[in-house]
Amino acid sequence: MMKLLLPLISFFLGSAKNLFKEPGVAITQQLVLHLRSLGLIITSCVGALALFCVGLSLLIARIAGQFDNSESFYFSTSMWIYLGMTVISAGVLIYTLRKDTWLKAMGFEQKPQAASGKSSALESAVALLVMDFVEERQSRRKEKQDREQAS
Repeated sequence: MMKLLLPLISFFLGSAKNLFKEPGVAITQQLVLHLRSLGLIITSCVGALALFCVGLSLLIARIAGQFDNSESFYFSTSMWIYLGMTVISAGVLIYTLRKDTWLKAMGFEQKPQAASGKSSALESAVALLVMDFVEERQSRRKEKQDREQAS
C-alpha cells in the first residue's frame, strides 16, 4: 500500500521530478506542474462550493429557527461566522471559475491587450508637429515679453 501512496505523496509535495528519469524530463516536469496546478484549482473549486452550500444552509437554518421560535431577530455570533464562511467561499469560487485562472494553470499566459490609445506613425508625426508649433509659439511669447521688460 505504501508503494502506491509514495509516488502520489511525492507528486503533491513537489518532488515528482525524481519519478521520471527519461530524456524528456523537462516535458514531464511541465506536465506535472500543470497537473498539480489544475488539481489545486479543481480541489479549491469543489471545496469552496461545498463550504458555500454548507455556510448558506446553516445561515438559513439559523434564521428560520429564530423565526420559528417567535424570537426577535438578531445576528448571533454563529450567524456572522456562517455569513463570513459563505462570503469567503463565494469569493474563492468566483476566483477559481475565472477564465484567466484556468488559462494560467494550463500554462497559457495572456498577453496584455493592445491599448486603444496607441497611436499610429501618422498620428505620432502630427502630434510632434503640433508640439513643435506650440513650443515655437511659447518661445516667441517669451522673447516678446523679455523685449518688453527690457524696454
